[in-house]
Amino acid sequence: MVTEMTITEARKRITSLENEIDFDDTITITNHGREVFALMKWDTYESIHETLEILTDEELMHDLQTGINQIKENQLVDFEEFKKSI
Repeated sequence: MVTEMTITEARKRITSLENEIDFDDTITITNHGREVFALMKWDTYESIHETLEILTDEELMHDLQTGINQIKENQLVDFEEFKKSI
């Protein structure tokens, strides 16, 4: 959920906001009606950052697509068998 808040209100409430937002919440902070910041949980930020790293890395995207294709083709490998092979 996206909540809008003025920069003045955010400044007053900054210490309590940690307990008010969840992983998928974002607070849009505005200054004179213009969006200037997005406030979110650190875990949310890290997740977005990691996703962007994967999406911009050709090798990781290739590996991801290979894994997706293996799942679709039911080419799964038992983890214990995999450990024995390395």
